[in-house]
Amino acid sequence: MIIREIDWRSPLDAFAPLAGQAHASLLHPGESASGARWSAIAAFPSALFEVRGAEVSVNGRTSADPPFLALRRFAGERAGKRSAAPAFPDGAAPDFLGGLCGFVGYEMGAALEPSAAGPSSAFALPDMAFGAYDALAHFDRKARRAFITAYTEEAAGRLEQGLGKAARERRRLPAFGAPRSNFSRDAYERAVAGVVDLIRDGALFQANLSQQISADASGEIAPLDLFEQIAMGDAPFAALLNYEGGAVLSNSPERFFRIAQGRIVAEPIKGTRRRSPRRSEDAALAQALLADPKERAENIMIADLIRNDLSRVCRDHSIREDAVCALASFANVHHLVSRISGLLREECGAVDALVALFPCGSVTGAPKVEAMKTIAAAEKTGRGPYCGAIGFVDDAGCAEFSVAIRLLIVSADRRRVVIPVGGGVTLRSDPAEEYVETLVKARGALAAIGAANIL
Repeated sequence: MIIREIDWRSPLDAFAPLAGQAHASLLHPGESASGARWSAIAAFPSALFEVRGAEVSVNGRTSADPPFLALRRFAGERAGKRSAAPAFPDGAAPDFLGGLCGFVGYEMGAALEPSAAGPSSAFALPDMAFGAYDALAHFDRKARRAFITAYTEEAAGRLEQGLGKAARERRRLPAFGAPRSNFSRDAYERAVAGVVDLIRDGALFQANLSQQISADASGEIAPLDLFEQIAMGDAPFAALLNYEGGAVLSNSPERFFRIAQGRIVAEPIKGTRRRSPRRSEDAALAQALLADPKERAENIMIADLIRNDLSRVCRDHSIREDAVCALASFANVHHLVSRISGLLREECGAVDALVALFPCGSVTGAPKVEAMKTIAAAEKTGRGPYCGAIGFVDDAGCAEFSVAIRLLIVSADRRRVVIPVGGGVTLRSDPAEEYVETLVKARGALAAIGAANIL
């Protein structure tokens, strides 16, 4: 594999010439994210994989295979390209050096469980999209060094030539109209109450309900300029993915799963409290979250669901709980996070893990299939990328996906942004509090478009 050092420049500046190009992606943890070091740019894919509704296409040709079988074969075609990570100059190599990058939309859950099929995606984006990348640009933000990794000189040269080399011209974002939702406050609270009734009747234990907040722009939205508004935050899985049908801007705090050296780790988030600028009140909010029986029960229930999902791809007796209801604090919210890990069976890889775990239990509920049916009936519109998964599968076997939450989805015409937000509903849920929780989660995205909180 080729490793070529290039002149240092900001990852956002480097991405600028590619920002309007379909299948160009920027994986860029927030500037204040804990442990953030590497950013990556993927562009000029050597092969494309897409699913739209019932149609699966590989390089524009229709495949007769079911979506995840087709994805497994698409990934398998890269087997043998690289068996291990090459040595980087200072010994600290990024995880993703070449392979697949993209997203799986929430509606793909119906391909795994047809009985839970709901409304189709409300967006012009594919339901699932991955590019296969033979060259990547890497930015070591700690050492302020940049590199190209590639399988061929041609791929390396094309990507290097496509990168921005100087500070880009920043444009002022257009003005946005007043945010509106596909739910009124009253309708959302009634939907929550309806789910509580179903739980009381024994139909399920928990369901994650969401609303879609949208705002129209007075001019064309530049996704990179909008992404910059959230990129200074502390989300470890921030990303910008461009497609002909729009752009997906992620500020996700939640790891779906990571695979490295045969071990898979999942870190579901359930349980939320707002942050306060006053230190004493903020500490009290965090302690209240840690002690809240409703929030803890919600988290433990989903951790149990994910443990069960992992058992489908992990070796017997290898699954363990590394953390249960630990506190994770971000700029706008406190969360509870659990960590469950296991050793993958020898015959299982990243696509098998996707099949076993998708959609993530933290954005469905439990039991998963019944929760998905409840979500479809209550929300009445497709989620698209929201509550799906965003990430990469490296050719050497490492993989990492985030849960696609804290999103901003820019429309194909670049004139509208949609901010989907939701929360878990349990027997103890208060409808008014659940509605407020969704707006707390939307606070960062609303600030990015210059909108006041819509409480």
